[in-house]
Amino acid sequence: MFLPQNAPTPSDRLHATHPREREQQANYRVYSFGQFRLFSNEKAIKEPMWRRSKAKTLLKWFVLNPGKLCSADQFIDLFWPELPLDAAMGNLHVTIHFLRHLLEPSLCSRQESKFVRRQANNFYWFDMDKEWWTDTSNVEQFFENAKMYDRREDYNKALYYYRKIVSYCSLGFIPEDEAEPWLQPYRQHYSYMYSQVLVRLIQIYQLRNETEEVLEHAYLALATNPYCEPAVRAIIDTHLKEGNTSIAMYKFEHFHGSLRRDLGMEPSKEMHALRQKIVLASK
Repeated sequence: MFLPQNAPTPSDRLHATHPREREQQANYRVYSFGQFRLFSNEKAIKEPMWRRSKAKTLLKWFVLNPGKLCSADQFIDLFWPELPLDAAMGNLHVTIHFLRHLLEPSLCSRQESKFVRRQANNFYWFDMDKEWWTDTSNVEQFFENAKMYDRREDYNKALYYYRKIVSYCSLGFIPEDEAEPWLQPYRQHYSYMYSQVLVRLIQIYQLRNETEEVLEHAYLALATNPYCEPAVRAIIDTHLKEGNTSIAMYKFEHFHGSLRRDLGMEPSKEMHALRQKIVLASK
């Protein structure tokens, strides 16, 4: 599973350049949340400039795996499994050549690329230096920062970083490649992170009695996972505190029915205890 390599420590990040400044200073910017986009020196690399679709796919793999060695055979198995070996190897070499010159147009013949590197034994890796910025690395750093401030009970700063993660993850991770099997581990990673963050936002806003924010993030969580019990509990609890016992009971019964019908499961003890609170409040 990809995690950014050589990521700064939490203490480093406290005194680091502001994330927006790092993004704007980078010569190469890659966005994987929402449609995949690459900017080179402020210029967007648009579809006609790619020409070879596999070049874009290969770049996606590289930026998600900076510094990781991958053999030519592994790339062929990933991206050209249906072709004879000689044809697939030729496609790989042409695609890498195209990608190198797309990223570095001034590259001379036989000059080594700064980024797409190759070992003598036909292993490749991507050298992502400080010229590069990616939103995936940003999100990972936001997550570490948020957890650090959360542990310190500095909720204002924790909320800032958690909400930044929501703003990215709500766009979807490379949605145009939803069916690509090799992207599933990354997609699952960010989906799980998104769910964790939404639940934690719900909990913090409950502590702060910020009802509108509780409901906003609870419904976001349910849009991702309709069986997210912490989100349903938060919605029911909010209506109960506001005296809307009939709505609270409706929400419980609806969730109970869906859980039993769709998953063959029963709500937790906490949910049943909440139902008892609704019953008592209704009397």
